[in-house]
Amino acid sequence: MMRSDGTMEMHEVKGFWQDDARVKIKVAADMYPLKFIAVKRQAKKNGGGWSIEEF
Repeated sequence: MMRSDGTMEMHEVKGFWQDDARVKIKVAADMYPLKFIAVKRQAKKNGGGWSIEEF
């Protein structure tokens, strides 16, 4: 996604995280000068909605 200020963000949307996926996004964040944002669905028992993590 390109923001209005010209910076780029990469968004990763997951239903759940597997360990290798978390490692891969961290490696990509170290390799490229982009902001990586992971969005994960929260369980209804935890209030529902989405949790956001930046790398």
